[in-house]
Amino acid sequence: MPRFCIALVLCSLLAAVPALADTAAGVTLAASPQAIAIDSLYDGMDLTVTGTIPAASQVVVRLVGEPTTVHMKEKGKVFGLLWMNLAKVTFENAPKVFLVAASPETSGETLAHLGVPGLADRIKVTTKDGATSALVAEFLKYQKAENLYREQAGEVTLTADAGETRTFRAVLHIPSRLSPGAYTIEAIAVKNGVVAGQGATAMTASFVGGPAFLADIAFGHGALYGTLASVIAILGGLVISQLFRGQKSSAH
Repeated sequence: MPRFCIALVLCSLLAAVPALADTAAGVTLAASPQAIAIDSLYDGMDLTVTGTIPAASQVVVRLVGEPTTVHMKEKGKVFGLLWMNLAKVTFENAPKVFLVAASPETSGETLAHLGVPGLADRIKVTTKDGATSALVAEFLKYQKAENLYREQAGEVTLTADAGETRTFRAVLHIPSRLSPGAYTIEAIAVKNGVVAGQGATAMTASFVGGPAFLADIAFGHGALYGTLASVIAILGGLVISQLFRGQKSSAH
């Protein structure tokens, strides 16, 4: 490549740097904890996010899981009588978890765009049926019922402006059905209905202890896992049968 072309490319990249820096200007955040251990006693927890945003701004804090593909089946009536599974439906680019918490004065329009309803623009649906918007709405409703998608997933408090910035504190309630993987914590500053800046940090969740042992056997030693599952099922059946026998003999 000629030298003048290389120089032109470098100048273009350097010119773009200030624009990127301005987008995130005034937004900082830190999360605690940044790693969640899912053990046998895990039943959900609180995640604390603190940081700064530009003065006179509101903030939307989100916990976003990795995008995944979900395969489901659409239910419908056959001959107008029986409910059965009909066509297969695939939802692509759907985050595993999507939790949102916003400061009290955040507008409903902003929440509709940055919250759960806004996912309808990024989730792709594959189905024989053309009514994809209705299917996405049902999918979002299902995920909310499972507590994996939530629009009011915590509380956010703001301090008064201190110069060009103000601080925030958010507490997100993490569901018990959290799966291991990488997550992104986002803080989005909104001023007069427009995004004034944003920042992000990473969080991980992983199995430890008993769940880690079972996951290793299930995914790494399928035959052994199947054998152990069969043995446990047989032993459980024997215990239950003995309990019923004891109840019958005591009844006589």
